[in-house]
Amino acid sequence: MDSNSRLTWPDAKKLADQLLFESTGKYLSDIESQVLQGSWEGKSYGAIAEDLGYTLEYINSDVGYGLWTKLSKATGEKLTKRSFRGALERQWRARSFQQTSPSPPAQPVSLTASPTTSPTTSMGASSTQPQYVDRPPTESRCFEAMTKPGALIRIKAPQKMGKTWLVDRLLHYAEQQDYAIVPINLLRIESAVTSDLERFLKYFCTRVTRQLGMDNRLSDYWDEELGSNTSCTEYFESYILQNTDKPIVLALDNVDRLFPYEAVAANFFSLMRAWYEDARILPEWQQLRLIISHSTDIYPTLNINRSPFNVGLAIELTEFNQSQLLQLAQTQGVLQNSPEQVEALASLLGGHPYLFQQALEQLQANRELSVEALLAIAPTEAGPYAQHLRNLLIHLQENPEMAVAMKTILQASEPTRVKSELGFQLNSLGLVKFRGNDVETRCLLYRLYLCEHIEEF
Repeated sequence: MDSNSRLTWPDAKKLADQLLFESTGKYLSDIESQVLQGSWEGKSYGAIAEDLGYTLEYINSDVGYGLWTKLSKATGEKLTKRSFRGALERQWRARSFQQTSPSPPAQPVSLTASPTTSPTTSMGASSTQPQYVDRPPTESRCFEAMTKPGALIRIKAPQKMGKTWLVDRLLHYAEQQDYAIVPINLLRIESAVTSDLERFLKYFCTRVTRQLGMDNRLSDYWDEELGSNTSCTEYFESYILQNTDKPIVLALDNVDRLFPYEAVAANFFSLMRAWYEDARILPEWQQLRLIISHSTDIYPTLNINRSPFNVGLAIELTEFNQSQLLQLAQTQGVLQNSPEQVEALASLLGGHPYLFQQALEQLQANRELSVEALLAIAPTEAGPYAQHLRNLLIHLQENPEMAVAMKTILQASEPTRVKSELGFQLNSLGLVKFRGNDVETRCLLYRLYLCEHIEEF
């Protein structure tokens, strides 16, 4: 082998496969190979996620972290997304890697993930990854805020209205600024962890440490005598923030997952508020930028003055307008020159991002399906929304107070008043929207379906 030759991607792939096989008895999975190639080509995690149709957190936290961990063990040196090329180069030269090396069996390329790691987007798309549609001036305000020391961005919207989509967009931007990114989706955490404060905070610290590629030194900083909140703060202040040379963007998606666990929520959110306040005066905390997203308003048990929910930049996502719906249709290659048909869909679906995206996918998958036919079957069990609508119905059946409130709304001919807490809960599900202090069904699709099943809840 010419010692001056450079390692090419095909040989790097072969070498990585061989290293992993020798270490674990297994070769690169399809998704690991794709992430490795994207990293080899200098792409950010955000770009890789967008190319493959996965969430940024899945590519960064699950695939990326696991890949570098396995390759680190296989090579005997600490590998990261930034350093792995040099390590593979050294391994290649040391081995004088030849074409005669055993080749791994061919693996079919597939983007289908297992149920526990299924590719998802904030839009809920399952077959195609939609291009991001801006909601000016939301993105520019967030980008500007993120560059400020100690920034806090709060994103609120009902379920399936695009929160995770926006979070991924912001993390992609942060990565382009060479910030370290740490996405954490709280929906992935099991109840046994979220219901216990110490266990949750240790999980939180461990997750952040891993995603930053740092060694876990929790045992050095955790002191039961000081308490969990103080120990967590000490770990961040004295270890994580002292050992970074760039801003860290910590994105906490679906934080309302914690709201039912009052003690955990109260302590954790007071911690986030304290860190935000510390950044006003302490330089080390200015490296931390927080993004928090949630679907519902804060439960009354939380002290708003000891939480992060009344400070920082507040972003409340609304439905798409007609122009944004047309843009979404154009990016999907469906109804590009049919504003009347886009308007017809909007008359049933409103500007609901998830519902509209699903309609576009149906039309894209079945070119013989007309908009009129789709509108006819949409509110039925034979339509594309059947599972989504059944899930909403089941939720109402399991929550009698919400069901009674929803009946009141459905039976009213105009926006009506319900108990405030129930209105917020129905809004968080995406079933209703507020008109001042009154509420009404979010879209005609929900009204048609639920009126048909009103006696079932």
